[in-house]
Amino acid sequence: MRRSEKKWMEYNELTTPFLTPDSDESVTSVAIELRDRMVKVEQQVLAQYTATAAYATLAQQGVDNARAEARSDLDRVQSTVLGLLDKLRAEQLNGFEGEPGHPSAAATSLNLDADARLTALEDRIADALDALERTAIENAALRQQVDALLAQQMQSQGWLASSGSATDLSLL
Repeated sequence: MRRSEKKWMEYNELTTPFLTPDSDESVTSVAIELRDRMVKVEQQVLAQYTATAAYATLAQQGVDNARAEARSDLDRVQSTVLGLLDKLRAEQLNGFEGEPGHPSAAATSLNLDADARLTALEDRIADALDALERTAIENAALRQQVDALLAQQMQSQGWLASSGSATDLSLL
């Protein structure tokens, strides 16, 4: 922490006694007052630490909830896509089994149309998976940036002791 130049004591002030010899205050009363002030400072520091730990815990819970929601959304999308693919393949196999001989020109064009639709659907699924992967990578990068900004803010405001980090905070 920095101190302004006004707050530095002069050498003369450091050599003068804390209590004047003829003062009415006793050493005990000064010690009690200092102890009371230290207790207040300690309570303020503990309150600040508790608040910071509470915010960190809430942030972690929010991240966990977001991860769980993203995972369930991904699972739901995957199961829907796989179900649709299975349905399409089943329909396509039923079409092949229903025609014992050589397929007619109309059946061939339907099969080609179904193949084109299947290929287009697979391409769209691949694009969706790529978008999901990019989103996950961007999410991780944003999470790192937020963690870095939080640590920087906590360090600059003196919330952290020099021996700890923002990830070490927790409620007691």
